[in-house]
Amino acid sequence: MPRTVLAFIFLAAVLVGEPSAARACSCAAPVSPEAALERASAAFSGQVTKIVRPLFDRLGLTDSGEHEVKFLVIRTWKGMVGPEVVVRTRLTGEACGYPFVLGRAYLVFVREILPGIETGICTGT
Repeated sequence: MPRTVLAFIFLAAVLVGEPSAARACSCAAPVSPEAALERASAAFSGQVTKIVRPLFDRLGLTDSGEHEVKFLVIRTWKGMVGPEVVVRTRLTGEACGYPFVLGRAYLVFVREILPGIETGICTGT
């Protein structure tokens, strides 16, 4: 084999590398509501009115695992939250997301991640 082909194969192997193992989410410790409120960008209680997978995930182009969860806000505890809010999360705790269920009410602690806001099991939700 020519050296350029071998060099290309070696470079490709180095750049791709070995796939890393998936890791489960691990929070240091459960968060108290007081600590969660202090750390959050915003906090509210609200009822889940809609759960949507991102367009590229629905089309099969990506598999981010993220979902957009829409809430009807019942009460705002902190931050600027309108009457409805959309929060990004993964729907499994293993991925550090929160397993929201349509129609249920939650106390949600969020952090700003541009663009938008997100939550998960490590936020105290």
